[in-house]
Amino acid sequence: MDESPWQGFLVAESDCFVVLHRVGDRFDLDGYCAFRRIDIVSIAESFEKQDLIQRALRLNGQDPMIPKRIDCTSTRSLMESAQEEFGVLVIEREKVQPDEVQVGTIRMTSEDTYVLRWLSVNAEWENDDRPFRYKDITKLEFGAGYEQTLLAVARSRERDG
Repeated sequence: MDESPWQGFLVAESDCFVVLHRVGDRFDLDGYCAFRRIDIVSIAESFEKQDLIQRALRLNGQDPMIPKRIDCTSTRSLMESAQEEFGVLVIEREKVQPDEVQVGTIRMTSEDTYVLRWLSVNAEWENDDRPFRYKDITKLEFGAGYEQTLLAVARSRERDG
């Protein structure tokens, strides 16, 4: 599991998940990160760079925002609602594949599994027929600049044919 601290603003929560509007390395708001509640070790309301982050966000005119239609009551509902609003997901299954991150969209689902349409680092779509289990997901990210740019490039390629 990723042991590094995440900084952000709590924007949604359920018995299953906590969703943060994430603060990026450039001290700006860069997408959302959802953690399983059972994996959270500690939460600090104050921390070393708090004043720096708050001032940087204020100077850049950024305020944390609650995603409009995020449903974090289950892994499946979170994935589907985040994909509907942001178009692409970053999926981590750290306990079963600690060195693998999936970027893509859900193209098929069942009660317990999903199948992805991968989005490569070159912004190209690749279908995969392997089913993955919802219960293996440890973290979801969505709405950040990197994957939104990949999605925009992939969609522009689809339009241009």
